[in-house]
Amino acid sequence: MKKIFCFATVIFISAVLILFFSIQINPERVKTIFGSTAFYDADGKLFHVRLSPASEWQIPIKLEEMGKWLPLVAVNAEDGRFYKHFGIDFIAMARAIWQDFTRGRVVSGASTITSQVIRMSVSEREGRKRTPLTKIRECITAIKIEFQMSKPEILELYLNLAPFGGNIRGVQAASLIYFGKTAAQISRGEACLLIGMLKSPTLYRPDTRPKAARKRRDDIIKLMERKKVFSHDDARRAYLEDLPRKKFELPSRAYNYAELILSQNPGHSQKFETTLNLEAQTKLEGILRQSLNDFPQNITLAAGVVDNKNADLVAWVGNARFNYDVNASSSWVDCGRSPRSPGSTLKPFAYICAIDNGDLTPSTLLADTSMAFSGRAPRNFDLQYRGAVTARVALSESLNAPAVRVLRAAGQDRILSLMREAGLKHLTQSANYYGDSLILGGCDVTVLEELEAFTAVSSLGVHRPLRFLKNSVQTSERLASPEACWLVSDILRYNGELSLFARGTLGSQWRLALKTGTSYGLRDAWASAWTPDFTVVVWAGNPDGTSWDGLVGARASAPVAVKILRVISPKSAWYEKPENLILRKVCTLSGKPPTALCPSTKFEWAIDGVTKTFPCDMHTIKSGQAVVNLPAGFNEKIRRENLSLKRSSPELVIASPISGASYFAAPFDTERKIPMKTEGADGNIFWYLDGEYIGASKSDKTFFYNVPDGEHIISVSDNDGRTDSVNIKVFTPGKRENPKSLLE
Repeated sequence: MKKIFCFATVIFISAVLILFFSIQINPERVKTIFGSTAFYDADGKLFHVRLSPASEWQIPIKLEEMGKWLPLVAVNAEDGRFYKHFGIDFIAMARAIWQDFTRGRVVSGASTITSQVIRMSVSEREGRKRTPLTKIRECITAIKIEFQMSKPEILELYLNLAPFGGNIRGVQAASLIYFGKTAAQISRGEACLLIGMLKSPTLYRPDTRPKAARKRRDDIIKLMERKKVFSHDDARRAYLEDLPRKKFELPSRAYNYAELILSQNPGHSQKFETTLNLEAQTKLEGILRQSLNDFPQNITLAAGVVDNKNADLVAWVGNARFNYDVNASSSWVDCGRSPRSPGSTLKPFAYICAIDNGDLTPSTLLADTSMAFSGRAPRNFDLQYRGAVTARVALSESLNAPAVRVLRAAGQDRILSLMREAGLKHLTQSANYYGDSLILGGCDVTVLEELEAFTAVSSLGVHRPLRFLKNSVQTSERLASPEACWLVSDILRYNGELSLFARGTLGSQWRLALKTGTSYGLRDAWASAWTPDFTVVVWAGNPDGTSWDGLVGARASAPVAVKILRVISPKSAWYEKPENLILRKVCTLSGKPPTALCPSTKFEWAIDGVTKTFPCDMHTIKSGQAVVNLPAGFNEKIRRENLSLKRSSPELVIASPISGASYFAAPFDTERKIPMKTEGADGNIFWYLDGEYIGASKSDKTFFYNVPDGEHIISVSDNDGRTDSVNIKVFTPGKRENPKSLLE
């Protein structure tokens, strides 16, 4: 018998040794936790959690983030000799074997924290059955892992893997769900409750088995007092603590922001330290939801806020009706990442290019007339021109004709390149494809892209890609001069009415720059606004792209953008003047350096060494008399009434409609009338459509006529027998994506 026992012992030891040397363990595999995807704001606050791949709530954290009591109670309750053994507690094992043998049943176990880590990280993942062989393998692996991981690492892993009932795993998720606080914030009694659950997570759940949970917790408190972990008074206070009466929901704030982060980082990641600022996010959500009351249920808002200091996206709402108005259609769509027509919001980039070329200053005279377009540029029916205007007026009032003149003068390719470099990634076609519509809304951008582009403007020409994660590498590149961006921001400074309370709160010097836009067909309303500190973009529209007559940028989106900046950036001062920006004396009319013939002058900004210094060429001497020589293309009425200038050209020319142009009816325009206007005529002029007489008008008046769909020839003649004709096309507006649409 003794020989048989010895032989069996040798066989057992040999088998154990064989297993010991055959079992290979990868520490990184043991350390890997497939937990929940968790999002933290810039201050380290958890704001959004998703279920883990195993459909569990599990938020891994560092040991030092677990507070004092959880690790202390866990070691003393689960493995008192944790810091003394090397993976297997042979003393506890001998005690367990003796107790089980003498009592004829399983009384206690001998598993250590290390062996439980192996069970949860290896055996359970591999689906091993709970057999004696599995337990032996776990013991051997536990011994091996002790030589490759420190005790704090093992304890941290254990507390992150431990089950706490249902689909809750790890002390952080358990603390948040059962107590509504982080693991570092829980008390002695709460720590004892959680660690007590480890013996049987289902039996000791406080939400389903409160009596059993309380008894188990009190037993742990008593043990802690006996081991001198708690003082007598601390134990008494722990007994008096109430059990949680309900479970708390894990945070699910800023859903659109979380989705945005996941789209930017498609690879699996459990922890995202984002640039979101929860305070700014809360303010943004509140303003957008309040503003929804002014719109029909099918209209929603999208907006974002960027910190100009580092291009961090600090707040983002892709759809203000998400999780707020469940009856709204398409409330799940992130409209802020959907390409939409930007209307006039991109005009500032044309002016920035022209200013940096030296061709333009705020006082430069531009023509807001029908000659601003070629046949490639479709027109609205409702033409209201202002004639001669300064660049400051043209940009601040978002006039189309001067903007097209600036686009052509500065170069479409250069402006398109600037827009792309600024972050407008959906501008993938050539400059010829977009034509004049590039700055009139005949393209697609997203709210995110506009945020990035206008952050470059508000940063005085320095472009940085928007940053979503705190630790991501940030790059920067200068795209435009600070002087040009300063001038554009100065031109677009918002001077709208503020309440006495708002003005008193913000101060009389508080300013913001604002540019609005409305897409063709009233489908999208935009507002881009900025201070030196923050940039905001607001979009309003229907997710399905249908129109609504209230979708006008100045009315729908601008008030919302102003409110956001008033709340987010109430202490912003205005920009300091760039060094190379100088005040120079210019002719009041031309905006160029004056000559002795200029009757009046004023001071206006210019870039030293960049802005061209050609003197005024509008005031000249002709036949011994001072005259005003206004360039061709300016409004005839403005020239005659305001400048007392005699017409110099005898040629009769049809200024409107444009030869070869394609005309779209304006939204909701039932009369469908085309404006007809000439230059170079006196007295009465006579109009013909396809050879048939349709009416007469004065030479200084615009004649309107209802032209049907199709291709037509429009002709004109005057009393002197001079004639001119143009070919045009008229048709009903098409779909929104037509790149040649004329927008606000």
